[in-house]
Amino acid sequence: MKRDKIVKKITNVMHFALCISAASLLLTSCTFEQDDYFDETAALRVTHINNSIKKQLVDQSAEGKYGWVIQYFVSGTDDYDFEGFNLFGRFYDDNKVTLASNHRFLRNGNANKYTEHTSTFKMLAEEGPVLSFDTWNDILTVFEDPVDPTQAPGTIANNGEGMFGDHNLVLSAFKDDEVLFRGERHRAEIRFIPCDRPWTDYMAAVTENKNHIATSQLTSYYVTDGVDTLYFSGLNKGVFIYGERLVDPLKKKTLSCVFTPQGFRINHVDSIGDNAFHEFFLAEDKSKLLSEDGKTQVIACWDQYIVDHTTIWPMDESMFSTEQKTLFDQINAAAKVFNTAWSLKSIGLGKSSGGNAVTGLVLTFYTNADQTKTNTAGVAMTLSRTAYGKIQITYSPENKVDKNMEAIVKKSSNMENLARAFAATLNGTYDVIPNDYFLPTGGQFTAISGGTTFKLN
Repeated sequence: MKRDKIVKKITNVMHFALCISAASLLLTSCTFEQDDYFDETAALRVTHINNSIKKQLVDQSAEGKYGWVIQYFVSGTDDYDFEGFNLFGRFYDDNKVTLASNHRFLRNGNANKYTEHTSTFKMLAEEGPVLSFDTWNDILTVFEDPVDPTQAPGTIANNGEGMFGDHNLVLSAFKDDEVLFRGERHRAEIRFIPCDRPWTDYMAAVTENKNHIATSQLTSYYVTDGVDTLYFSGLNKGVFIYGERLVDPLKKKTLSCVFTPQGFRINHVDSIGDNAFHEFFLAEDKSKLLSEDGKTQVIACWDQYIVDHTTIWPMDESMFSTEQKTLFDQINAAAKVFNTAWSLKSIGLGKSSGGNAVTGLVLTFYTNADQTKTNTAGVAMTLSRTAYGKIQITYSPENKVDKNMEAIVKKSSNMENLARAFAATLNGTYDVIPNDYFLPTGGQFTAISGGTTFKLN
């Protein structure tokens, strides 16, 4: 029904509150005209709403369309939390429904595999409209099965409540682009949105996005509204902590999320300061995630990750200063004094290999003529985050070297001095732009106090 025929929101809410129940229904973009339902009994109005919901579910499931994405949450408990799940559904006039997913609780060897199952559904007229999946469906019903899927077969969970899922979904909002429900018993929010592509393509896009923004290596995020800053940690698990600091937060919330092709959506509205958020979308420049209104940002703690990383990131030789180029050549010559088959492959930042490994400046050498084997030697330096996106590199002559450097110095005594001289060129504070804001493997270090501008590859 066209929007110019929609009754005023306040009138709708008041009539529904009086005629159906105080807590049963909110229509924000309904498809009914006032005359369609306000002259009818409450029961008949619910029946008409049910018919319209079913029609919307079936129409989006028609040939040439892709049905529905069902962003499904369970209520869980303080000790028994779960992530959100992407389910997919096609609904038919004969009350058949095909659900699909690749979630981790699928049974019969199907965990994490694309699986479909067909069952039935009904629209129930209770205190308000209710969508009921009224027969067993392998995709959905596992979430309320009393058998605990995380324990040994046959284990009963939570006094028979299982994962606190629901198969009866009470309507809470009916819009043009989404249908919102709550579980009838456990009250978790469940959202239906039209799917815009084949289900397996949607799953692949979700996986690609999740692997980009929520890795197992970088798991902490700043959450800021420009005034206050809090943190998410453990986002990659889909069940994460929201608190005022990353380590031992004094106050924390456990939030669940479902990943989307563009970001992620949490299980209920939350806030920072005066700004509410529910869903986050990857910014166009892929540097952060933004809430629906753009006022709240989620930014990976990539600057701290750079400080803490141990993988060796080589420096871009094309950006060496004149002094650094000279030192590079001199170190290469000193390496050949140690062993004629050695040559300097790169100078970078990271953690050296071998005994007494150090984190700091790492020299990587080819150690045989055909350049198939490498070795490293290192001089310790300290990297520290001074403010968002700003990193300080500190070197002093007292910093340790590793065992490999000590072994080299016995034959090529100038090597350590040359490496220390190179490390000294990096002493300073830098503005850093990473090559990937969610899992950097390098980036541009622009000197703002001391040091020299360089790039890690």
